[in-house]
Amino acid sequence: MRPSPIPEAEVEQAERKVNAILEELEESTNTDVKDIDLEDVVDTDLASGKPTVRQAVDITVQPRPKRSWLK
Repeated sequence: MRPSPIPEAEVEQAERKVNAILEELEESTNTDVKDIDLEDVVDTDLASGKPTVRQAVDITVQPRPKRSWLK
């Protein structure tokens, strides 16, 4: 059974939220976002204390080059 597709309006709203977060990250750290990955991470379930796998977002940034203009 395939999951039903997410309505396009919801996808666009989520994309705008992610874009705002990434812009804030770039501005506050003076970097450029280079790559975004969704990966599985092993974590501890707080309720049971047992290992569990969850998904996490990995964001790779690179420093912006310093610019100095000739006078």
